[in-house]
Amino acid sequence: MKKIGLLIVMFISLVSCSNDDNSNKPTESYHGNWILTRMGISNPAANSIDVLKWQESYTFNSNNTFSKTRKRDGKITAISGTYSVVKTAEQTKFELVYAKESDIIGSCTSKTKENLYIINEIGSLYNTWNACDGPVLVYDKVK
Repeated sequence: MKKIGLLIVMFISLVSCSNDDNSNKPTESYHGNWILTRMGISNPAANSIDVLKWQESYTFNSNNTFSKTRKRDGKITAISGTYSVVKTAEQTKFELVYAKESDIIGSCTSKTKENLYIINEIGSLYNTWNACDGPVLVYDKVK
């Protein structure tokens, strides 16, 4: 009887153990399609432009791959790569690494890397391109 009790305790302890190796993986809520909804100059809340100069979207997959698509002047450009995630209490940062250079990569420091972030309280996805005079681009998740 003690052996059965010991086996039950061992089984419960094995099942209750958790894997804390998810610090660089997004939760399921970040997976999916994010579309460009607002453009701005410096403050996304104060300087939104009603008419978007182009259409754009990111799709984040659960295997840490992504794709970015832009439609501008009737031309569609699509690129892809891998991403990593760093979470803090205030925001979730994405580092995107593209397979090749492209004109649709909005970055101040690299031709194949791009950084995005979600302000957790707001829930929208923002670019960091405005740090070097690019536009503020704001994306919302398609539900």
